[in-house]
Amino acid sequence: MSATGNGVFHPSRTAILRILAIGASLAYLAMTVVLLAAVEPLGIAYAWVARVVVTFGATFAAMLLMPQGRARSWLRLQISKHLFRHRYDYRAEWLRFTRTLGGGEAGDAPAGRIERALADITDSPVARLFVPTDASRLEPAGAGAWPEAIGGGFDAAFVRMVERLPRILDGDALRADAASPAATEEERRYAPDWLVADTTIWAGVPLVHGDRIAGYVLLGRPPIDRRLDWEDHDLLSVAGRQVASHLAEAQGQAALGEARRFHEFNRRFAFIVHDVKNLASQLGLVARNAERHADNPAFRADMVETLKDSVVRLNDLLARLAPQTAAKVDAPRVATPMAVLETIAARRRAQHPVRLSGRADIHALFDPVRLELALGHLVQNAIEASPVDEAVWLSVERRGQEVEIAVLDRGRGMSADFVRHGLFVPFDSTKPGGFGIGAFEARALVAAIGGRLEVDSREGEGSRFAILLPFAEAPEQRLSA
Repeated sequence: MSATGNGVFHPSRTAILRILAIGASLAYLAMTVVLLAAVEPLGIAYAWVARVVVTFGATFAAMLLMPQGRARSWLRLQISKHLFRHRYDYRAEWLRFTRTLGGGEAGDAPAGRIERALADITDSPVARLFVPTDASRLEPAGAGAWPEAIGGGFDAAFVRMVERLPRILDGDALRADAASPAATEEERRYAPDWLVADTTIWAGVPLVHGDRIAGYVLLGRPPIDRRLDWEDHDLLSVAGRQVASHLAEAQGQAALGEARRFHEFNRRFAFIVHDVKNLASQLGLVARNAERHADNPAFRADMVETLKDSVVRLNDLLARLAPQTAAKVDAPRVATPMAVLETIAARRRAQHPVRLSGRADIHALFDPVRLELALGHLVQNAIEASPVDEAVWLSVERRGQEVEIAVLDRGRGMSADFVRHGLFVPFDSTKPGGFGIGAFEARALVAAIGGRLEVDSREGEGSRFAILLPFAEAPEQRLSA
């Protein structure tokens, strides 16, 4: 309840209804007391029987007289019409509408929440949501079976009319005489025949977001039949705008999810294309070197190993293109990084000179498969940045409680600004035609095995990439300890 500044007292709708309920309860109790007093002269022998009969009879009568269903709707309509200035308690309606629209239990479909939220405003027993399709039509999206003869939804002409004239559709006015001002000539012209023929359709609520239609809701006839008035039009119009924003947000989230899935596919495909480019570059260098060193038995042996490795990597790439294919990697274990470097050097010598240095007895904890993939990207970048006759150096050293695996080249090098802001950014590369993915994927692989990647580069002098892994004692040393 509230009082305005001019002293006029305005009781709330809830307070009025509760006062009426209390008054009815007091009237019931008073009537019961009067009836009990009336049976007193019957005598002591039958007085208690009369009291029981009166009490239960009055309770049963009250239960029969309590409004149910259609009667309750009629009573609420009469109270709203004769005791209040407005039909709706806008605050209560909006709170209920927002709670229904934004709430819902697990598995509750958004279409069902939208239908209930609008139907509860007018006490409509049923509602049906229609949403746009690719063919600029409106097709049913709700779970209900009403209306039964939907006739394929709404056509494009009706959709354009609603976008141009977003007003509440009055079903009774649509079926009334053509002179009725409650329905426009356009509504009569473009409304589908099944909508006009179905008298259970009471109103249509356009869901317009901006200047585009996001949906359309048909409302069934309320239990107490009445005509749509200005309050229905205003409240349903505002609610329709809110639902349209809700629908547009949901549709935007769905589109964003689809875009993310395509982005992930494009990202995976970009990595695969990058690896294919590396393989093509590797095989191209092998072919050019074969013209000069074909008579060298050592070169031929390295070339065979390189070709075998290329076949294996191509098969792995084809497997990665298949959906739901998990990469087969080993669990982190104690191993010697030098063994991985030797494998990479043996495969790349036919492509470019590769030199090894460092200690072969140093052990670290890592995943050999991922380390080999990371080093493969770094070595390929170093080869592409180096002159033809300048070797790429791979080394293993211990640095305190870490093991450093370095890839060193004497190539073009990179600026400090590019190392800080562009080196690990996908699709950002200093090489002509480069994808800018190798360093990014290498750092991700190193992080996945519990290491980190450091870079030191100067323009015109070359680059040094260092992978730092946790140091581990040799297996025999742990057993002796």
